[in-house]
Amino acid sequence: MTNMINVQDGAQRDKLRAALIQFDIQPGQTAHNENTVQRLVEKSAELGAELVVLPELWNVGYALRNLAELAQNTQGSSARLLAKMAREYGMYIFGGTIAEKKGDKYYNTALIFNDKGDIIHKYRKLHLFPNGLEEDKYFTAGDDWGLVQTPWGLFGVAVCYDLRFQALIQNLALRGANTIVLPAQWPTVRADHWYLLNQARAIENQIFVLGCNRTGHDASGKYPGCSVVVDPLGHVLAGGPEAKDAGVLLADLDYSRMSSIRQSIPVYNDRKRIVDEIDDSQL
Repeated sequence: MTNMINVQDGAQRDKLRAALIQFDIQPGQTAHNENTVQRLVEKSAELGAELVVLPELWNVGYALRNLAELAQNTQGSSARLLAKMAREYGMYIFGGTIAEKKGDKYYNTALIFNDKGDIIHKYRKLHLFPNGLEEDKYFTAGDDWGLVQTPWGLFGVAVCYDLRFQALIQNLALRGANTIVLPAQWPTVRADHWYLLNQARAIENQIFVLGCNRTGHDASGKYPGCSVVVDPLGHVLAGGPEAKDAGVLLADLDYSRMSSIRQSIPVYNDRKRIVDEIDDSQL
């Protein structure tokens, strides 16, 4: 029995300085949120970040009843701002998500920019949270993998509620992702789940996980921040329960350790297809 996917450990660059930005998103206040992000991305660049991650729906928050006025496309002000900063600072930006309008549909969409300011991938949130936020009433679910090539290897993208679906994260890892970038608006009431699930996904798949959450509160709930960077052994490199303040969370990732970690506990080699084969229909 053979593995479904040949997992590749190598990355073009071994070292990555990543910045996770968390702040109190103001629902419906696009200009305010854009100004905040501009300031914090600039600070990230000053700290030497090569890659920046933003939280979910960073530009409009959960003002879902006003999507007709607030949603943008990839040429809108929020995408233009991220492209400009990626190009100006020579960094990769995993732009959280924006409320994207395409035709008569709305999507919760992650935009990824390279260091030249080009959009190199777009991932539309697959699992829409039904309770409280009622995402499924406003957004259309995506239907494609969040996989994007970077100078540090293949990265997977998932969004907030996606974290609870182990099959999705495992599929991204089996397809070669060495890192999962996970923007979120994860509430304080389930903050312990957020912390534990980020660690679990990193450990079980032997990957890095960059979970970027928001702070503050609004009509949709209270949010703890607690953005976290976890290595393939489950060690927290930055953030976690104490990281509650708005600002920039900085972490240094070392991809040269990944091969030895996977050799010490060879779950990819020992994985039996008959036991845990996963196909797209199970997502």
